[in-house]
Amino acid sequence: MLAYANGDATAFDQLYSRHSQPLLQYIANSCGSQADAQELFQDVWMKVIKQRDKYDSSAPFKAWLFTIARNRMIDLFRANKRRPTTNLGFDEPSLSASVTSQVTTANQPLQPDEITRIMQSKQLLMEALQLLTPEQRETVLLKHVAGFSIKEIADLQSEKPETVKSRLRYAFARLRQTLRDTDTDE
Repeated sequence: MLAYANGDATAFDQLYSRHSQPLLQYIANSCGSQADAQELFQDVWMKVIKQRDKYDSSAPFKAWLFTIARNRMIDLFRANKRRPTTNLGFDEPSLSASVTSQVTTANQPLQPDEITRIMQSKQLLMEALQLLTPEQRETVLLKHVAGFSIKEIADLQSEKPETVKSRLRYAFARLRQTLRDTDTDE
């Protein structure tokens, strides 16, 4: 970021390629509509461009970027007086990477029934995420999509690390229960 702030345009390209996918997944899975998600995503990058002189190098760029995104989402939700509730059809977050990693390590072509099962698992996971409280969902996405540590999430959310751990524990308990209930329904 410092290189970009000092006029190196190629540094922005590197920042964008490194952080755009996790940022978009975080926004898309936290937001209420695809149009809002796309707009917020663009707003965040415009803010990065406009505020490059004000970047404090004592904080990691990733934390600064996601703080901007989080604040923009809060502003949107306040303005619209609503909470996000739907999956927007963007690429599935890397949270479901454990499902696909099992497939890619097998070194065998997927059978049609395996592809169907994996896609259903991803859809079930996305639906289960929507049942979490907004705070739990945000914490899960920051941890497993954006890759933040517990301490980084605590700093970003202005919470204690114990609160973040608790949110994750309750979120995963609810996800497990929801997915188990869905599995027994079939």
